[in-house]
Amino acid sequence: MTVHVGSQAAGPLLPRALEREPELRGFRFLSTPLPHAAGVYALTRRIGDLVHPVLIADAEDIAADAAAFAAREPDAMKVIDGQLWMIRPQARQRAQIARDLIGAYNPPLNRDHRTRHAAPELAALVPDRAEGDPRLEPSTDLAADLSITEADLDRLVRRFYARATADDLIGPVFGRAVADWEHHFATIRDFWSKTLLGTTRYTGNPFSAHLGLDLRPEFFERWLDLFRATARQELPAPAADRAIAKVEHMSSCFQAGLFLPSSPAATP
Repeated sequence: MTVHVGSQAAGPLLPRALEREPELRGFRFLSTPLPHAAGVYALTRRIGDLVHPVLIADAEDIAADAAAFAAREPDAMKVIDGQLWMIRPQARQRAQIARDLIGAYNPPLNRDHRTRHAAPELAALVPDRAEGDPRLEPSTDLAADLSITEADLDRLVRRFYARATADDLIGPVFGRAVADWEHHFATIRDFWSKTLLGTTRYTGNPFSAHLGLDLRPEFFERWLDLFRATARQELPAPAADRAIAKVEHMSSCFQAGLFLPSSPAATP
């Protein structure tokens, strides 16, 4: 069964996890290990009960092409937990299929043939490589004018972490994970500058930075409580609302990626 998801009801369909022969836009795929054969493949991420393409490509040798990608992009591979593939011997045909699928699903690790920004649940896990492309529609996540400055963001970041590091529950997590606090402040400030002001300094991967930290769901609840209180105190109401909505969405996506059952790891 292939289903619509959320706001994509008028857009592409996503397959459910654990389908033996899932479909993307009417094309039937297999989810077994990638073969050494010519065809089209997708590296995927399960979020909840749905499978999202993260990269779509065509290749003369599917397994070799995916392995080369994995070697080049180890950080991106941390997000990927499955694969789909189909045999297509004719180069022209598989290239056209790949272009159509990329244009329909807009996987965040593809740049060419995109038609819009990646779904927010994916962009929260891996940076969208087409973000900022002038050919695409402007991002709806950016506010035209929130009446804030870079100094406001610096104050938000420093005061939030002052609270977080003093917290009995999540303080030790930050203590173990952060070695250079000024560097960390600059990175997080750049993240909020991109999110709230539309700058382009931040190019990191928020999800992969949280892997291997032995996180628990209750950590996210405390993080949200502290951030909500800090944002309400330090930012004007419209900017605080936008920032809080962002961290709430990130919390949901991160927890889906960290704690929910996922399909077997990709084996390109």
